Amino acid sequence: MQKMKRIISTESDASPPKKKKVQLNTAKDEPAKEKAEKVQKPFNKPKKDFKKGGKAPFNKPGFKGKNDSSKGNNKLSKNQEPGEKPKWSEMKKEKKNLRLERRKAKATAEIFEISHKAKLLAAQIQRKVIKPDFKITACKELHSLVKGQYKSIALTHDLSRVIQVLLKHSSEDIKNEITEELMEIMVPMMQSKYAHHSVKRILKYGTNFIRHEVIKKFFGHIVSLATHNISAPVLDYAYGEFATKKEKLHMQQEFYGDMYKNTKDDKVKTLSDTYKDSPEMKSAILQSCKANIQRILDKNLHDGELFHSVLYDYMRECSAEDTVELISALSPLIVPLSNSLPGVNAACICVWQGTNKDKKAILKVVKEHVVPLSKHKTGYRLLLAIFDSVDDTVLVKKTIVSTLASNIQDVASDQRGLMTLHWLMKPKDSAIFHPGITSFLEEGFKSGTSKKDPELRVSELREAILPALKSSIEENPKFWIEKTRMPLVVAVLSIETSKSLVQSLATVIGDPNWVLQLPNKDTTVLAIEDAGIHMSLKKLAALDKTATDSLGEAICDYISDETLQAWLSTNRGCFFVLQLIENNNVDIGCKLKKKIKPHENILKQKTVEGAKLLLQCIQK
Repeated sequence: MQKMKRIISTESDASPPKKKKVQLNTAKDEPAKEKAEKVQKPFNKPKKDFKKGGKAPFNKPGFKGKNDSSKGNNKLSKNQEPGEKPKWSEMKKEKKNLRLERRKAKATAEIFEISHKAKLLAAQIQRKVIKPDFKITACKELHSLVKGQYKSIALTHDLSRVIQVLLKHSSEDIKNEITEELMEIMVPMMQSKYAHHSVKRILKYGTNFIRHEVIKKFFGHIVSLATHNISAPVLDYAYGEFATKKEKLHMQQEFYGDMYKNTKDDKVKTLSDTYKDSPEMKSAILQSCKANIQRILDKNLHDGELFHSVLYDYMRECSAEDTVELISALSPLIVPLSNSLPGVNAACICVWQGTNKDKKAILKVVKEHVVPLSKHKTGYRLLLAIFDSVDDTVLVKKTIVSTLASNIQDVASDQRGLMTLHWLMKPKDSAIFHPGITSFLEEGFKSGTSKKDPELRVSELREAILPALKSSIEENPKFWIEKTRMPLVVAVLSIETSKSLVQSLATVIGDPNWVLQLPNKDTTVLAIEDAGIHMSLKKLAALDKTATDSLGEAICDYISDETLQAWLSTNRGCFFVLQLIENNNVDIGCKLKKKIKPHENILKQKTVEGAKLLLQCIQK
């Protein structure tokens, strides 16, 4: 492109260039020289005053899309005549050619052609409509094209994508060759903006042997990788998904001090094991671990299982002053901490040992995430710790329990959500909670700062959730009479019951169409024949001994002959009816016997134990 000035002759016989006819309001005998000067001079509109509502003209030199012809700044293409409008398509082509020429000048012609061909092949391999045979041959051709140059192209922004394509679509032999070539630069690749994707592809699509070889290359650089914005998520991916138990311990050891960078000790499984034989090293090791933890917190890279494991180890061993300092820093991060098991254990320590101010800060953060936490595979443990140790039950009811009550069916549709609700109704129930969870919460409660009577705390929290549970069961009994939710129904009725509540349950239990779909089959069976439902029904029948409004009486009113015939044909159905007769008073028992009497022949034909016992009960 070249700049050109318009040259206009000043002689009297010269005529202006034939660009555009310009009509001027002048006399016919006006000299040609003055006409030319008037044509040359551009027409500038007077600037409008902003105060009067006018707009300023866009007449700045160099403004995009404007050609200031008066100053000679027109950029013309090679084939463009002076005065013609620019052809933008041709200008774009010229710019593209110049860009390619510059790239060719930087690299040799051979490398340029190879990279261009490699990118074309990679684009073809990624197509969804490609044939498998062509994909195999294309991967082989692409590998042979860039083989031996993987180190030089791994950190580039464009050709690193070619490596990612091969790692995903090529055969195992090619993946192994690529990984062997890249193994020496694995740490720089982890910290590269573009190459860290290739490391993730190696971990995801590689064999177990390749994965563990890659993880071994991380040793000695664990802390630096964990404190780097790009490499930290990839390191945590390797730690959480592919590392063995031994490799996880070796990764954690590097946070305990520089002495574990080059040598690993299989005997060291926790932070306390590092100074078991030499107690004088305790303060130095704790100080080193604290510094590494602080580096990660400063970088805001706290959402990783590796960090959570080290943090939980440190919080169990550090001094009370360090614990107080750490709790104040971790209180705003309590929800991300709950994403892993060691992280939620560290979050529980914050709840147990925090001051009232810390606990209020934690509740304020948790308030926005109550429902997701209640259904999370580890986050629900944080809510259990709060229910078990926070003395301010008014604040707990306002921030957490009220949210659970307003989303009761959403929470109850998940297994962990049911456990959260069950803890509010009947904490430490051995039929629901694993002994490991209850013992963990009991030990934490003993080491905490809570002073309130546990029984009083449980009753106050139960008062907030019980009305919501009862009304939900009455309104939608079919939702609650289900195998996983029935234990919570039993817990509710064991605390408080009502006539409307048992009647709503009886309408579902006594329905002849109450059946269950067998998993992976098209057939259905009676719900009463399911082992889990049968166990819960027996527990409900056992509650009739002390209940004023019994389930047996409600079932006696609602049960039909069709349902009774179906129950008496099954062993578990007979046992349930027998439980209702034995646990209710004589009047209700007699009513049930009268309903069964017309179907006595069904029991005589059965040889199962339940039918025999029920027949004996009726004949007495």
